[in-house]
Amino acid sequence: MYALARTNAALPVVLNASRLLAGDQALAARLTRLFEVLHQAIAFHDGRMTWWRREPIAATTGEQCYAPNGWSIPWSDDVLREVIGRGKPCQHASLGSVCHYGAPIAWNNRLWGVLELRGSDQMTIGDEEQALIDALAPLLAAAIASDQGTNGASNLTMRQQRVIEALRAELEAPLDLSNLSTFLLRWALDATGAEAGAIALVDRERGELVLQAYEGYGADLLSRDALGEARRRRSWEIGVAGKVARTSRAILLRDVSRDPDYQALNPEVRAELAVPIGVDPPLAVLLLDSPRSAAFGDGEVAFVNALCDLAVNPLRRALHYQQLLETSAHLGQVFASMPNGLVLMDQQGRVLRYNPAWLTIWGLPPDSMRDPFYVPLDLVPLLLPRLRDPLALTELCAEGQRSPAEVQSLLVRLTNPHQELMLLSAPTRDSFGSLTGRLWIVSDVTREREADRLKSEFLSIVSHELRTPLTSIMGYTELLLARDFTPGEQREFIKTVYDEANHLYQIVEDLLGVTRLEAGNVRLDRWAVSLRQIISDLTAHLNNQISGKHTMLIDIPPHLPPVYADRDKVRQVLLNLITNAVKYSPNGGEIRLIVTDHPDLPPDHPKGQFVRIAISDQGIGIAPEDLPRIWERFYRVDNGNTRRIGGTGLGLSIAKALVELHGGRIWAESKLNKGSTFYFTLPVATDLVRR
Repeated sequence: MYALARTNAALPVVLNASRLLAGDQALAARLTRLFEVLHQAIAFHDGRMTWWRREPIAATTGEQCYAPNGWSIPWSDDVLREVIGRGKPCQHASLGSVCHYGAPIAWNNRLWGVLELRGSDQMTIGDEEQALIDALAPLLAAAIASDQGTNGASNLTMRQQRVIEALRAELEAPLDLSNLSTFLLRWALDATGAEAGAIALVDRERGELVLQAYEGYGADLLSRDALGEARRRRSWEIGVAGKVARTSRAILLRDVSRDPDYQALNPEVRAELAVPIGVDPPLAVLLLDSPRSAAFGDGEVAFVNALCDLAVNPLRRALHYQQLLETSAHLGQVFASMPNGLVLMDQQGRVLRYNPAWLTIWGLPPDSMRDPFYVPLDLVPLLLPRLRDPLALTELCAEGQRSPAEVQSLLVRLTNPHQELMLLSAPTRDSFGSLTGRLWIVSDVTREREADRLKSEFLSIVSHELRTPLTSIMGYTELLLARDFTPGEQREFIKTVYDEANHLYQIVEDLLGVTRLEAGNVRLDRWAVSLRQIISDLTAHLNNQISGKHTMLIDIPPHLPPVYADRDKVRQVLLNLITNAVKYSPNGGEIRLIVTDHPDLPPDHPKGQFVRIAISDQGIGIAPEDLPRIWERFYRVDNGNTRRIGGTGLGLSIAKALVELHGGRIWAESKLNKGSTFYFTLPVATDLVRR
């Protein structure tokens, strides 16, 4: 004997039914699930729900059956007609010992439909079961009433309802936005027979439609911008789809030529159906087009409405997933494009993620970050040949373990080549605020710290270089003002003041020269000039400055071609190099100036015909590790001799810039305590004329 529901089971059934019937699914789908809920309280074999969309009752009917046990006994309409006629529940026992029960769905003095249940002859609807059905009646009536006047599932054929139910199961699976849009569009095209269609997302903040999927138009609907990028957005003030997006109401045009809002996507389109997916506000608009004016009848419109209702929740999920995906993609692009090295670690120091700059800054090969990779266990051995203080890096990691919620920083110094890296270690937390690991941020601060060093050195050097002549000027002028001297002594004092003032002038000129060169404000006044004449004039000027401890040898070929150069700038380069040769050979010796018209040039030298000028001394020389840096501004080799000799460290930097402005190159060779040779090249004038 079938057991009937107990009294305390009725309330959960009513609550479940209430939530189910208030859902946003098609009415037929909600009724199918209602039978499943009702089956928990009443042991029936199958059921049927018949309802009416509008008066009179006979005009239009909808029907939904429930048969979990696969009964093949056809339904009789006797109970249905009796319930309609009497307006009260009734129960019959038919052939085959089948009990057939029917109850009216009445509310507000109106009959909205009939609920029928069938079971064995032992199925009896008692007071408790009848009370349950009476409680469900107003809920069912309200669901039917809310479905009135729509083109939803109440207009669907049984075949269309089965299709909708099949689609419901498929849409429960997670689909990304692109696949979901294509899936919905193709089903809409196949079910309605429309020749073309599109789905556009609604961006209410910007008042735009974003074309997501389209088929059947025979041409690309996406225009291109100047960079060739597809334009998917357009204003919702344009076209029928835009009007649907603004008003949340479906629009059916059987003749698009008569509607001022229609914007042609294909000249063959005659009928257009635009339906919102979701309302207040719509999430998207489904657009269907056809060259047939009668393409979209009641059945097609009902199916599209049901499909759009069904797509609301899946589309919300897909949009949310797409938003998360876009956010993740943006963060990923930022993470990968950061010039600073980033590495994310768990609490055990295992690397979870790192960006390309992490490898570049440390100078590590791409295959060095094997999985698993632990910091510092695997990092320190890779950097050990270059780390000046390996223990400091290890201690930073240990401190992060001892104080996982604290932020630590460390300046890491590397050699071969020289680098200074600022390492910042910060804790990471999950959405609950729990510690999950650490984020390391590594920045190459070599240039910044070098700039700070240069600034400090510049202030130190310039203040020292300025103080020395200023001291002499002030001392001699005070003497001249305080005492009377013989004319010879006065002349000697004034000459000293003049020389020191000239020294100050030269320092200022060097500083201004560097500034002009860096700003690109130096222009060459180039002519075909005689290098022999420039050297002769310069050496005559230098005879009074070269001490008796030095001798100067000049070797110039007899038939030296003219160079295409700025006379004053070449003279400045020669003066800097010869003055340096004298200054950095304090013990005297030979200074050679040798000009070669067919020289051997370095492999990276520019092509063309050049003359090479070499200036050699027998002075203190330059150490190999300092040689590459002598062309830097304010750089001076740090030893006792150079500190005693002095200088601003700008002469070679200026000389290099001026030579390269001429299209030549400058380089040096040196041996410590044996002297140096500086070479530079200038283009031959005749060679430039030929070109």
